[in-house]
Amino acid sequence: MNILVKFEHFTQYQKDFNTFYLDKKNGYYIHHPSKTRILNNFKPVLEMFDVIDTDYIFSKESNDNNMCVVFNTNSNTKYRLDLIKEPNTKIYHLAFSLEDVELDKYENLTKLNESKEVFSRIAYILKDLTKKFNIYEFCIGATGLDKKDFLYSKMMRYVESWEKRDTVEYELGWALYFKI
Repeated sequence: MNILVKFEHFTQYQKDFNTFYLDKKNGYYIHHPSKTRILNNFKPVLEMFDVIDTDYIFSKESNDNNMCVVFNTNSNTKYRLDLIKEPNTKIYHLAFSLEDVELDKYENLTKLNESKEVFSRIAYILKDLTKKFNIYEFCIGATGLDKKDFLYSKMMRYVESWEKRDTVEYELGWALYFKI
């Protein structure tokens, strides 16, 4: 799977890690436009996930270490965004799905064709929560589902900084950590 990133992020990643692979075993790697396109006045791609002002509420499941945020899309579909605090850190792990999904089916795709809007709303919520709760960093784990992992990788193009880290918290053994 390709993860398309800004050229300056690609060069910085390659400088820091001396590779463009995130995960050779699964074939995940970051990609940049060809030199030909750069020489032909390449301009960065416009942001895919424009932030959408979003009203949200905390569900009754929220507590000091875990937040469950509920929000609606334009189609009036309710989603939940779970932020689970990693112990002894200011890092929150993210998970999201339809509000009424059973936890053992959390990874299932919604197939409602509103991922762009959902990510735009999540971007707004995360930026707002960062300010309100002084959150240091977020994490989203690879799922092994191509469509979800592709969308997660698209998100990384629009965050301040991100890195792939090994972790036992996720089945594939790694996750993307990022700051907004």
